[in-house]
Amino acid sequence: MDRSLILRGLLAALPLAAAFGADQLLVVHKLDDSFGFYDAASGKLEAKVATGKKPHEFALSADRRFAYVTNYGADTYTETQPGGNTITVIDLKERRAAGEISLGSYTRPHGIERGRSGRFYVTTDFPAALLVVDGAKRKVLHAIPLTGKLPHMVQLSADERQAWTADAGSATVTVVDLKARRVRTRIEVGGVPMGLALTPDEKTLFVATRTANMVVAVDAVTNRVRRNIGVPGMPVRLAYVAGARLLFVTLIDSGEVAALDALTLLEVKRVPAGARAEGLLADPRGGFLYVAAQGDNRVVRFSVPGLERVQVIETPAKPDPLFLLTDAKP
Repeated sequence: MDRSLILRGLLAALPLAAAFGADQLLVVHKLDDSFGFYDAASGKLEAKVATGKKPHEFALSADRRFAYVTNYGADTYTETQPGGNTITVIDLKERRAAGEISLGSYTRPHGIERGRSGRFYVTTDFPAALLVVDGAKRKVLHAIPLTGKLPHMVQLSADERQAWTADAGSATVTVVDLKARRVRTRIEVGGVPMGLALTPDEKTLFVATRTANMVVAVDAVTNRVRRNIGVPGMPVRLAYVAGARLLFVTLIDSGEVAALDALTLLEVKRVPAGARAEGLLADPRGGFLYVAAQGDNRVVRFSVPGLERVQVIETPAKPDPLFLLTDAKP
């Protein structure tokens, strides 16, 4: 074979390799009270920043300069202790803690999402509420009382007019009118609702119901249950990959990740991911899926759609939420 052709092929691949090598995988370590920066290509932990007690979820600012980490302050949603009431702000450029946001009397913050306005929406267990937080000013702007119990994760519509919360303590999904700042309705989904995923056309909201061993398809326009899909293993988190036409589900009890056909909702494959698999992230460019195996203290990267294991990243205690910092818009 012509060696010049081989050389030209290698040179052509360099920019892609360099770009991937520059990617950072961001991970919260729940039992290490820390936030980690990993080189995505090698899996090496490059830096670690202290957070508050028992951090659970995080979201990035629109410019991807800061991460906002909810300090839950309890090991699990089944505990009754008040827990924490702060959000740690982390400077992603300087790799250091840049401050803290107090939530006052609202405790055990868990789910957090950023809207297109730049504001953050945060669920709290006690009292059950959806907080609207100004990350730049580092203060709570509004508190929307929720009628569901133990709101876990939150999902926003693109126009930031509506939000859905998975109510782990009341087997419901609460629909919130963000403009009127009030509850619109509650949807009975059963079990312990946790993970949420909205399709790009915003017509279907998928809900992972942990103890019911189901993924529930909700009509996101009428806010009515459309279909229940049995998925054994205790489903907890969801990731919708439009390009692959797949819905991925982590199963915390069986320690697996499963793939469902997004149209037929039939399970097409499941593979072992590790003990207490929960945190789930789809690479925004496609091709890979990351799963946090909390019980094994590792993050596993899988190929998409084949779900072949391609990388194992060792982490401090109990990794969970993940984000891949790339040139792609989050």
